[in-house]
Amino acid sequence: MKGNQWTVTDSNGQSHNIGCKVKSWGGPEITVDSNTYRVKSSNWFVNVVDYTVDFPGANCHVVMIGNKMRLAVNGVYQDDNSEYIPVSSTPAWIWVLVAVSVIGGWFFGGLICALIGILLSTQYITAGIQKNTGKVVGLFVVFLVIAAVFFGLNLMLTAAL
Repeated sequence: MKGNQWTVTDSNGQSHNIGCKVKSWGGPEITVDSNTYRVKSSNWFVNVVDYTVDFPGANCHVVMIGNKMRLAVNGVYQDDNSEYIPVSSTPAWIWVLVAVSVIGGWFFGGLICALIGILLSTQYITAGIQKNTGKVVGLFVVFLVIAAVFFGLNLMLTAAL
């Protein structure tokens, strides 16, 4: 299990604990002041969660993409002070690339290629949220090259048998 913990102080000066973890079985969980909530990913292939927690004077968003977890308070991510952009603003074509990478990776290169597709998909989503289209396209081209190499290796192995 991988997880993160944060402490947020509301406008009344009261401290609140927010935690999240991704369990091997059962999916992600978010803990707010010792209350645990099971959340569902918005994607079948990659863990994608954007969970809102409101305290007086503090609007918090726990964002999980893959195994990376971040907390945004009042529109600012706490780890790097960048602007919070909702996961729901991810363009639809990014989700198509995610599906193509995972399913295509499985069919053309097997399990290893599908896992590479999942890893690259987390990067597609992150870059898509940041409106970095060039990075998304570049990563997808990298995936296509990897899938072609795996497909070629599979063909050579089958021909040798």
